[in-house]
Amino acid sequence: MRKLLKIFMVIIIAAMLIYIGLYINDIGKPKSIFSRGIDTIKNKIDNYIHISEDLDLKDKFGIEGNISFELDTEYYKKATDPEEKKTYNLINNLNNLTTNFKIQKNQHKNTGYMEINSSIKDEDVLSAKYYINDATKYYYVKGKVDDYINDGGCNYFENISVNNTEKDNIDYLSNFVISSFKNNLKEEYFNTKEENNTHVAILKIDNKNIINILEGIQKDLKKDKKSKRILDNIDKSILKKKINEDETYLEKDEYYKIYIYSTKILHKPLKYKVEHVNKDSIKSYVYEGDNKKGKLHYSVDDTPKYDISIVFKDDEIKAKIMNSYNEEVGEFKLEKNDYNTSINYTYNENDEKMDLIYSSKYSKIKKNQSFQNKKNLSFKHVVNKEIKLSGEIDIVLDVSNKFSILTDISNAKLKTNMTEEEKEKIDNLYDNVKNRLER
Repeated sequence: MRKLLKIFMVIIIAAMLIYIGLYINDIGKPKSIFSRGIDTIKNKIDNYIHISEDLDLKDKFGIEGNISFELDTEYYKKATDPEEKKTYNLINNLNNLTTNFKIQKNQHKNTGYMEINSSIKDEDVLSAKYYINDATKYYYVKGKVDDYINDGGCNYFENISVNNTEKDNIDYLSNFVISSFKNNLKEEYFNTKEENNTHVAILKIDNKNIINILEGIQKDLKKDKKSKRILDNIDKSILKKKINEDETYLEKDEYYKIYIYSTKILHKPLKYKVEHVNKDSIKSYVYEGDNKKGKLHYSVDDTPKYDISIVFKDDEIKAKIMNSYNEEVGEFKLEKNDYNTSINYTYNENDEKMDLIYSSKYSKIKKNQSFQNKKNLSFKHVVNKEIKLSGEIDIVLDVSNKFSILTDISNAKLKTNMTEEEKEKIDNLYDNVKNRLER
């Protein structure tokens, strides 16, 4: 009996050692190390973009909003260069721009509606509407077409239901794309080495690798029935577009190398490094620490530039920026809870100074019924004691599940019946708006 027990124990121990060996072998593979690193980053980001479930209006909501600008510049005011003059005109026009918009969705009735109205004094800059009714989409642009244009079929509402919301679809697609990205990191992109008693996994990303990864993700999306259905119901052309193999995402002599330094056995991350190589120049970013606190080192061609000490908390990120002379030149702080987010950033070194404050506040909250969201961005960028650009941008959103979509599509005409003049006006819409704001 004892002999059998000993044999049994030996078998169990051997099985455990084999399992541990296989596990350690797997987690030690560069692809596995990077996969865990991507998951860690995603989880960290998810934590800071979370909002209260009280604000979720689910399948029926209406948003009425407006955006306003109050900008100032000393630098562009005296510009003589034609392109910089356009920037000065843009700043002035944004200050005089009135913009209101609506976004509405009623899933029960399979209807969605968007509208934007922008004007400078009494002159329309852009007045447009977009409407989905059951399985048909329509659009209207004031001054460009006479009435709504029937833009053909739209299966958007086939994607969503009581048990499968828009958020569910977005989460599914984002998780699928991340998983596909990890799976499409080929072994040939990786390298390993031992350095100072640590294991180093290295991933190289160049233009060819980017194209191969994008092609792989697109193939995976086409193969996955749910992903394909979601994307096809939004726009069938999304997955039909071919990845251009001649596209230049990175130049010929440009690439990134990402290093993960870890312990030799269990491969616990100790340090992260990103190198951006562009011809003869190398920019390097090194993070040493964990998900609670650490230090980010930035250097150019092996010359130290900045050290950034970072502290992470569940509802806060703090960072202090020191230059190569150990002088404090900037700070960053993010604070977050279910209803408010604030970001403060300052930088002051040599002849350049930047101050930036962002806030997003939710108020007038009626759980899952309505709320107001006010966003404000104020900033000031000074170079050589001259204001290059400063000002504020305000966005106010009133959101409620009590609204009605009122629009008339009875005179809509098919897109195929548009005149050549109407087609040309729609094709040139973006350029016309841009040109108006720059003059």
